[in-house]
Amino acid sequence: MNNSSNLLVLGATGQVGKLVARNLKERNANFSVGSRWESKLGELADQFGASRFIDLDDPRTFDEALKNVSRIFLITGYTVDMLVQSKTLIDAARRNGVKHIVHSGVFTREHDSYQIVFSWHQLIEAYFRDSGIAWTNLHPNMFMQTFLTGWVVKPGVYGVFTSKPIGFTAVEDVAEAAAVILMEGPEKHGGKDYWFSADALAPDQVAETLTAATGHKFTAEVRDVESFAKEVGGPGSTYESGYAKGGPQFFREVEHGRMAYI
Repeated sequence: MNNSSNLLVLGATGQVGKLVARNLKERNANFSVGSRWESKLGELADQFGASRFIDLDDPRTFDEALKNVSRIFLITGYTVDMLVQSKTLIDAARRNGVKHIVHSGVFTREHDSYQIVFSWHQLIEAYFRDSGIAWTNLHPNMFMQTFLTGWVVKPGVYGVFTSKPIGFTAVEDVAEAAAVILMEGPEKHGGKDYWFSADALAPDQVAETLTAATGHKFTAEVRDVESFAKEVGGPGSTYESGYAKGGPQFFREVEHGRMAYI
């Protein structure tokens, strides 16, 4: 048994949360994973050792889920619901004696931000500071995984909606850091913000990197930001959630220099 307290990892069915849980398991931490999907609790318990039912849209599930929990890894979906989800979970955490919350946020280097999701995270972080619970905010820049999933990659073409360099990091690095922070606790990490942006690459540099990694020739194509909705939108797409609606705004502000820190 190590010196980590009982931890709760949210989002274990997603990319980041799953990797946080795997890192904790490798370090023999005392932790549970939370899920709103009751049908998946058994599978998650088999995979990680223990699971708890928690539905971020139903605060009535929080008290039971937070029994004997001292530290939480908090990650939510990217809709405006994240505001109420995070606020009510923080309230329940304080009520149940949770000592530390590690929050997965975004790369908000400047407080003056118009971008939708960045502003949502800033509101959550402001509530943390007033909560009385020790907090740690993780601020990853763009994930490298978006090269092949979230952005436009056609055969041999890397398409992006700004000509400016953007900072990138890896999901794996953020998840490993989150696990270590959870285990080491608020004495070392409480009240701190950690920033992740390992490589700043312009579109042609991303194309060169993809060429080197795959052995296939890639070129870069800077696309019109106004075409973003057409590229990623459509019925049932994430664009409809409100998250991706901030995409054109994000790329426009990076291009014009207002969010040059990205």
